[in-house]
Amino acid sequence: MGGRKTKAVTLMLLSALSFSFMQVFVKLSSSEVGTFEQVFFRNLVSLFIAGISVRKEKIDLIPEMKKGGWSMWGRSFFGFLGIVLFFYATGHARQADVAMLNRASPVFVTLFAGPILKEKVSKVQICAIGLCLVGAYISMQPSFDSNPLPLLCALCAAMVAGLAYTLLSYTKRFIGASVIIFHFSLFSTVCAGLLMIPTFVVPSLKVIGMLVMIGIFAAGGQYLLTFAYQQAPASEVSIYQYSGVVFTAFLSYLIFKETLSATSVIGAVIILAAIFWVFEYSKHKATKS
Repeated sequence: MGGRKTKAVTLMLLSALSFSFMQVFVKLSSSEVGTFEQVFFRNLVSLFIAGISVRKEKIDLIPEMKKGGWSMWGRSFFGFLGIVLFFYATGHARQADVAMLNRASPVFVTLFAGPILKEKVSKVQICAIGLCLVGAYISMQPSFDSNPLPLLCALCAAMVAGLAYTLLSYTKRFIGASVIIFHFSLFSTVCAGLLMIPTFVVPSLKVIGMLVMIGIFAAGGQYLLTFAYQQAPASEVSIYQYSGVVFTAFLSYLIFKETLSATSVIGAVIILAAIFWVFEYSKHKATKS
C-alpha cells in the first residue's frame, strides 16, 4: 500500500477512536443538558481550534471559503443535518437500532463517490462493507421495534452524513482542512446555538468540563477524518469508520462496565476481518501498480 493510503488508514482509525471517546462524554453529560446544547459545545470548541489553525496558517478566510463554493456549503449543511437527525433518533429510539442504522453511512459514501467523485468501487470493497454491516448487526443485536419516525431519521442521518463526507472529499481539491472545518464549525455553532435557546440550562462545572471534552474529541475526530479524506479516495477509506463499533464497545466495557456478550465479540471480529481484508487488498493493488 502506498504511503498516502497507509497514512489515510491510520488517520481514519484514530478519527474513529476520537469520536468513540466523544460518545462517552455525550453519554456522561446527557442527563443534565439537552441535545442541542451538546451539539453547540461540540462545534464551538471545534470552531475555536479551527480558528487558531486558520490564523496560524495565515489564511485569508473569505476568498478561501468562496473558492469552496457549493460543495463547502453542502458539506456544512448536510454535516449539521446529519448530527441533528442522529441526536433526535438517539433520544427517541432504542440505541442498538439507531447505532445499526447509523453504520450505513460508509455505504452511502461508496454510492455517492461514483457519481460525484468519479471513483471506481471494487467488488472487494462492496463485499467488505457488507461484512461490516453483518458484523455491526451481530454485535448490536437491533430489534427495529422502535417508533418508525426516529428509525427513518437514523437512516436519513446515515445518508446525509455519507453525502457530507463525499462532499468533504470533493472540497479537499480546492481548499485546506482548516478552512473546511472552520466553515462547518461556524455553520453548526450558529445553527445549534439558535436551536438550543428554548431548552438551555446552565450546566455545572463538572458538566462544562464534559462538554469541553466532547468538543475536543469531536474536533480531533473531525480533523483526522478530514486529513484522511485528503490522502486517499473516499470509497477506499470510508470502511475504516466501522472500527468505531469496536472502539465504542471496548470503551463502554472499561468505563461503563457494560458486558461484552459473545455476539459483541463475534461482530467485532467480523468487522476487524473485513477491515484487514480491504487493507491487504489495497496493499496488494498498490504493489501491482
